[in-house]
Parts: sequence; structure tokens; C-alpha cells
Amino acid sequence: MAKLRTMRIKVEGTASFVPGQPDLPFTIEDIWQMPHRYKTSSTFQFQDQKFTQIQAIDGDKGWIQANGQTQDMPREALDEMKEQKYAEDLDRLALLTEKDVAISTVDPIEVDGKPAVGVLVKLKGHRDVKLYFDKTSGLLVKREHRLLDPSSGKEVLQEVVFSDYQEKDGLKHCRKIVAFRDRKKVIDAKVTEIAFFDKLDEKVFAKP
Repeated sequence: MAKLRTMRIKVEGTASFVPGQPDLPFTIEDIWQMPHRYKTSSTFQFQDQKFTQIQAIDGDKGWIQANGQTQDMPREALDEMKEQKYAEDLDRLALLTEKDVAISTVDPIEVDGKPAVGVLVKLKGHRDVKLYFDKTSGLLVKREHRLLDPSSGKEVLQEVVFSDYQEKDGLKHCRKIVAFRDRKKVIDAKVTEIAFFDKLDEKVFAKP
């Protein structure tokens, strides 16, 4: 768990956010330094052109860089990104021991045909998150939570399925990630790189 607090992960795959449009190849690199720093760099390819965007949270501030232009992140966008970071932080079992966090069991389900047991995580000021763990291995296999869909501006259910766990530096980490929004697949990706750090330079998250 300690290793997961400061890490870098790179994924490659395809995204399908617009109905009727072809899947877009992408690469994403995420960097965490919990609890207050996070950076994500995404590159999408569309009709032989590449579009790159970087978003970062550094404490109570955030910034966006798109095609070389950098600006402060609008407050609403920053709040939503923090909400998504909160849900993803729970993947690393962070915050679960905090005194204000309420955890209760939910009905078991099947994930990829295998039984999974789940918990509902509640924390004031955040949306509820459900985490499901493989009944045999105990590994996280699914996260459910709600988010604002940037294309519609409406709240949707996001389900993220984790599989193909492999060991890295003594820790098992998923190598395949599939995401759904309102039951429709939007991301199909594989993890290509993972690295853990004791500490990262603050410049990694600082606005350029």
C-alpha cells in the first residue's frame, strides 16, 4: 500500500467516447504523489494527428496544458478532477482507515465470471464508491462510482474492471483496465509501464 502512494503508470489502448465514431488509440501516463498531487498526460490519435493534453492537481490548485498552451484549471473542472482522483485513490486502499469514512458491505456479484465481494465507501463531501474484490484472491477487480461526463455534462455511472494481475517489485498490480459509462464500454487498455518512488520532485506537478 505504501508503494502505491507515489507511483507512475502508463497505459495504452482505445477509447470510444462518441457514439457512432471509431475508437481512438491513446496513451495515458498518470503520476501520483498522494494525498495532494496528481498528474495525467494523455495523447489521442485522430486521423493521423496526435492531440496531447496534460492535467495536474497540486494541492488546491490545478492546471491544464493543451497543444502547448497552459492555463489554470477552472474551479468546476478542478473539483470534478479531485472527485475522480478520490475514487482512484481508493483503488490503492487509501483513506479506508480514516475515521470519517463509513464502510459497509454490498451484495456479492460476478466479475468476468468469478465471484466478487464488495464494499460501499462513504465520505462526506464525496460521491459514494463501490469496490469489489475477487473472492478467492482478494484482489480489487471492479470500482463503481458516478462522474460528470464531459461530453454531455450529465452524471453517469462509471464501472472500471481490473484484471491480469502481475507482480512488480513484490506487489501485484493489474495489467488490464476496461471502463464502462452507463454500461457502454469507453476504454479498453493495457498497462505497459509501472514504477514506484519514495518521493518525487515537486516540479513534476508544478505549473510550467
